[in-house]
Amino acid sequence: MPHRGKALFLYSDVTGIGTVNRHLAEVQKSLSDTFDALDMHKTTSLEDAIAKAVDSCGKYDALIISGGDGTFNNIIGALVGKKDAPTIGYINGGTICDVGKNFGIHGSFRRALRIIKEGYTSGFDVGRLNDSYFTYVAAVGAFADIPYVTKRKYKKRLGRIAYYFRAVGAALAPKKIHCHVVADEREYDLDVPFILCLSGKSVGGFRVNSSSSSIHDGKFELFLTKPGIFNGLLHYLFFKVRTTKIVASCFQIDVQYPLPWDLDGEKGPSGNVIIEAVDSGLAIFCAKKFAESDK
Repeated sequence: MPHRGKALFLYSDVTGIGTVNRHLAEVQKSLSDTFDALDMHKTTSLEDAIAKAVDSCGKYDALIISGGDGTFNNIIGALVGKKDAPTIGYINGGTICDVGKNFGIHGSFRRALRIIKEGYTSGFDVGRLNDSYFTYVAAVGAFADIPYVTKRKYKKRLGRIAYYFRAVGAALAPKKIHCHVVADEREYDLDVPFILCLSGKSVGGFRVNSSSSSIHDGKFELFLTKPGIFNGLLHYLFFKVRTTKIVASCFQIDVQYPLPWDLDGEKGPSGNVIIEAVDSGLAIFCAKKFAESDK
């Protein structure tokens, strides 16, 4: 396979379940075989990872990130709009890896390495929620705080089961949020247990959005489900007729709910928001069927 310039590999030993770190030698060999030159940096904190990623602009042809959805979110948010940003490579180092599924990067770390080696790329959209960014999901209400309130030690020990334990409690505590949504000059007034805005197909490891739009078409999907058993969770899996799906490039959402929005598993702002789908200006190594050159 052809080599493609100089790459920086960022990884951490504190994210998720640590699969990549157990196979670090194999990852290093594969990336060294793929690129002309490889630098590796073990990050000491999220702030360190973000600083190294921003510093890579204009210095590297590729930036390979190993981490969870939150790590990916923060790094991409810091790179949006940066000049001479490197092509992004992603190796899941987190607990569930919902964000990777947007680009066909799911399953083992070896699949991610193979995708990077094959070299197919695509641009992609991100969501801008007020002044913050997300790459695949913004959520508020029941279940939304699970990713950031679940302790890291339980994620490492139990993997995605740690989230599911939390989800059981959230399902049994009824919630109702009144929301007013404006999208494409249409208005919606609903009482819902939670709100999901998605650019991909999966949340929490479950396929929620079976007919999502392209990763680079300037549109996201907003889901508003009616209250019901388990806070309407079953409406996503079996009774989809009880869920309103809105496809648009911009959503104005007024919510009467005090807790923060969840952005890719990270704590975001609270209250009323404007969500826009924007071109990240970045490129990512992806599975062939997602590559823009194949469309």
